[in-house]
Amino acid sequence: MNIKPKDKSIKSLFISGNQFSIPRFQREYSWDKKNYQEFFNDMVNCLTIKDGKLEANSYFLGTMLFVGDYSEVQENTKSILVVDGQQRITTITILFSALSDIFRKIGEEKLSEQIFRYIMTKDDDGEEVRILESKTHYPYFSFFIQDLTKKDVIETATEEEECIKESFDYLYSNLDEKKLRTLLKKKLGSDAVDQILYVDILKAIRDQVLGTTFISISTPNKENANMIFEILNAKGKKLSHVDLIKNKIFEIVDDKGSADFAEIKWSEIKQNLISRNETIGLATFYRHFWICNYKKTSATKLYDDFQKEVKPKTKDRYKDFLREIEKDSKIYIQILNPRRDDYENRKEYFWLVQSLNVLMNFFNIVQVRIALLALFKTKQKGLINTDKFKSTIIYLENFHFAYNSIISGSANRFENIYSKFAIELNKCTTKEQVVKKIDDDLINPLNNLFPDFQEFSKGFIELTFSKKDQPNNVKSKYAINKINAFYDGQEVFPDNGSIEHLNPEKDGSESLKIGNLILLEGNLNNDAGDLQYVDKKTIYKKSSYKWIKEFVKENENWTKEQIDTRAIELAKVYYINIFGRKIEEINKTASNSSFTP
Repeated sequence: MNIKPKDKSIKSLFISGNQFSIPRFQREYSWDKKNYQEFFNDMVNCLTIKDGKLEANSYFLGTMLFVGDYSEVQENTKSILVVDGQQRITTITILFSALSDIFRKIGEEKLSEQIFRYIMTKDDDGEEVRILESKTHYPYFSFFIQDLTKKDVIETATEEEECIKESFDYLYSNLDEKKLRTLLKKKLGSDAVDQILYVDILKAIRDQVLGTTFISISTPNKENANMIFEILNAKGKKLSHVDLIKNKIFEIVDDKGSADFAEIKWSEIKQNLISRNETIGLATFYRHFWICNYKKTSATKLYDDFQKEVKPKTKDRYKDFLREIEKDSKIYIQILNPRRDDYENRKEYFWLVQSLNVLMNFFNIVQVRIALLALFKTKQKGLINTDKFKSTIIYLENFHFAYNSIISGSANRFENIYSKFAIELNKCTTKEQVVKKIDDDLINPLNNLFPDFQEFSKGFIELTFSKKDQPNNVKSKYAINKINAFYDGQEVFPDNGSIEHLNPEKDGSESLKIGNLILLEGNLNNDAGDLQYVDKKTIYKKSSYKWIKEFVKENENWTKEQIDTRAIELAKVYYINIFGRKIEEINKTASNSSFTP
């Protein structure tokens, strides 16, 4: 096994010139107050006073595990996969962000910018690169924690993002001068601390974190990394609920000492979950498997509920249970990592790969996996026809775009709906029962949460798109592709589509709004460049997209005054034609101007 353990400092990690990537389906950021409070207090308590100055001291942060060796000199920035250490690296990034804000608050702009180089770096082309790239808590982490000025208001949309916000708020609050001095006085004494400038206290905390050491273990592939991870976390650690369940199954199944069946099946389950580019932890999958098939429960009660629900406690029953987990793990990983070749590259399933990709990668909706797992299992049983299967998944795609992406609704309300629906759906034995359960236990409850047109349009018209990375880019690109597909009568987005600003982006913030956006082939977009609309029309006419051709016919000229009106019209098109929903009292929320989407 090719592994490279080395003593490293946090500073050497953050200035290595690499980007550290947390896979989308790895365990979410979950440090609570006890964790980040302990870390912060440890950093402050390490400080000592020598010759009237605060000094940092040695502190060991444990072991971190990576796929890829960031200590090797590279010509270009490369991505290093974080297998173990994401909670610590994420918390340190949050602390640096809070420190940067505090430095700016007290007028230390240079110190604010300097510490931010441990959050953002630049590649050889001068483009900004986030040192920590996390797919699990995008966009809040990227556009709030990793933003120097925090000028854009980013709302938390998931429990994980709320956890990150709470961590930031705690660390920012405890970097307050009065609180810091109180904490330091408990250890160092009042007189000594009172003589030290506030800015020097902040700098000392910065240096303490940067000087903190850890053991860095790097390996070239994911398989090695997962094996090492299990070894590192098996020693001296309290068993998780999944460990307890595994041990109980092995105890019953292998009562004569032969571990072949259980070990092989358990290994197959784990292999399924790491078989694609984006992997998923066994604990996350198992909980979704359980609440999809058995009972809605918290992670802490999974073992107790396993004991109660999986009966009789016989070898045959537990073998069947392992087979059930293994079968579902194959479906689950296909949902998370959709590929066209899962469906033999048949065009009639391209829509499905696109919808799954939207839900998993664009919107990052974790809870919907529970419902999707049940739907896929029902499809495999032949209990749902293709039309109902398709309309249900597209409904979920539309719902989450409206509810999560546009109005930033709370994600906490879905798990109960999805768990109840999945469990009931799994009990169905006829197609008629399946249709009724989908309508009664899935569509109807979600319809109660579906935003009305006024709510939807309010958020929709605020969408923007820029060549620079910004939080709305993914949403706007998705919406424009969806509208273009509607006008073209297609289900799948074109591969060559590129977002075009009708008035050039250089004209200012008004040009970034969704009312000024349309889809254009990438090569034509390059030709159009920063030309004004009147000069770009001849290029637009070369497009094969019906939407832009019709737009040019109907709009001899295009001005910034028309942008907001068109945004409302696009919202109408989306709500009526793509969502298939009615607009109540439309005149109260929409313009009476001519239709120019």
